[in-house]
Amino acid sequence: MSMMFECAGSPRIMMKVPLFITLALTVVTSWAFSPSSMMHSVHPQTHASKWIQSRRESLPIRSSSILHASNDNDDASSSSTSLYQKIPDKKPWTFGILTSGFPPQQILVPVVKFVTFQVWRLMMNELVTHDEQGRFIRESWQAGNNPSPLDLPAEDMETTIGPKYKLYLGNPCPWCHRVKAAMALLDLEDDIPVTTLIDNAEKASKGGWILPDPSAEDTKFAIAKELIEGDLATVYNYCYREILEEGERYKGRCTAPLLVDVQSGTIVTNESNEIMVLLNDYARRKREQSGDGAAAPSSVVDLRPVGMEEEVDRVAKHWFDLLWNGGYRCGFATSQIAYDEAANDVLKGLDEMNTHLASNSYLVGDSITEVDVKNFAWVTRHDYAYTVIFKSPGGRIAQYPNIASYVKRLVEEHPKLLDSVDMPDACGSYYRQLFMLNFGRIVPYIPSVREWVAGL
Repeated sequence: MSMMFECAGSPRIMMKVPLFITLALTVVTSWAFSPSSMMHSVHPQTHASKWIQSRRESLPIRSSSILHASNDNDDASSSSTSLYQKIPDKKPWTFGILTSGFPPQQILVPVVKFVTFQVWRLMMNELVTHDEQGRFIRESWQAGNNPSPLDLPAEDMETTIGPKYKLYLGNPCPWCHRVKAAMALLDLEDDIPVTTLIDNAEKASKGGWILPDPSAEDTKFAIAKELIEGDLATVYNYCYREILEEGERYKGRCTAPLLVDVQSGTIVTNESNEIMVLLNDYARRKREQSGDGAAAPSSVVDLRPVGMEEEVDRVAKHWFDLLWNGGYRCGFATSQIAYDEAANDVLKGLDEMNTHLASNSYLVGDSITEVDVKNFAWVTRHDYAYTVIFKSPGGRIAQYPNIASYVKRLVEEHPKLLDSVDMPDACGSYYRQLFMLNFGRIVPYIPSVREWVAGL
C-alpha cells in the first residue's frame, strides 16, 4: 500500500512514500524521544540550571539595589514589578529533548517536521478532496435529482398525517445557515419542521452529524424511527433503502442541509441552492393561494425575483468563487501555491464587495435576495473562524466600512437574521471539530452575533 506524498522541500516534486514507512518513522521518532533511549542525556534541571546557578554565584555583587529581586527572597517572583513567574511545583513532565542535545537538533527537527507533515496531509486528504497541487476541491455529493416543486399543504391534511417534509440543519454549517435564514425571512418556520443536528464526530457512525432526541412533534405522527433517531447517516441509509442491497450502506458523504419527504421516506435534495429555490417558490405559491399575492411589495420578501434568476445565479457564483468558498480554499490548502491563490481571491473579493456596496444597498437588485442571505452566512463566520483557523487574509469586516454598514442595514431591516445563527457555537465548531487545523483544540473568545454587529 502506498500513497502519493508531495516532497516537503520541493512542492512540484511528487514521490511515493509507502504508508508503512510513515508509520515506521513515527515509531522510531517516538522511541528516540522515550526515557529509555535518553540514558546518556542530562536532564535540564541537572545540567542547564546547575550551570546557570554556578554562573550566578560567581558573579560579583555590584549593588544591593540592582540585585534586590534576587533568589534570596522567594516572594520576589510574585512581585508586581517582576517580569517573570515562579516555576510551579507541579508542571507537565517533559523529555527535555530540546535542551539535552540528544538526539541532535539537526536530526530531530527535520524528522519531526517530516513525520508531522505527512500525518497532517494524510488527515487533510481524508477530510476533503485535493488536486495534485494541493488545492481544495469542493465535490458535489448531491442526493436527489431535479426535485419537483414542494407540495403545498392540503386543508386539514397536516393535522391527520403530519407535515410532508422535514429539514435537517446544523448550526455550525454556513450552507445550513443560509437555508435557516431563508426559512425565517419567508415565514416558513411553521410550515416545514426543522431537526437541528448536533456536530459530534465521535458519536456519529459516519460524517459528523447526530440527531437530537425526538421531539413531541416527531413522535406524534407515524414518522419512521430511522428519520428521527441515531445520526444523519441513518437517515441517508433509510432514504436509499430501495436502492441499496440488503446490508449495504450509503457510500457518499452524509451532508446537511438535507430536505426529506418524510411521508415517502425519500430525499428531496441535499443541495442548499436547490433548497432555497424550492422554499422561495413554495412561499410565493403559498401567498398566491392564500390571497396575499397582492400585498405591498415592500412587505413581501422574494429572495429570487421573477426575471432576475440568471443575474442572481451569476452574482452568487462570483462571490462563491472569491469569498464564500475562498476561506475554505485557504484553510484546506495543502501547499503554499494553493493557499496563495485562494488568499489572493479573498483579498480581491473583500475589496470588490466593499467597492460595490459603496454605491449599492444590496449585492444584486434593490432589495434583499438569496445572494444577501448566502453572504450573511459567510460574513458572520469570517472574523472569528475563517480569518483565524483558515488563515483567510484581509482582516476584520470592521476594516471594510461599506461591508460593515451593509451588514448593519441588513439586520436592521430583517432582524430575524440575528436569530438565524448561534455565532459562538458556529465559529467554535471549527476549532473543536477540525482538529487537524487546531491540534490543541483551544477555542478563542467568540461574541454573539448581536455583540459582533454592534462592534462593526
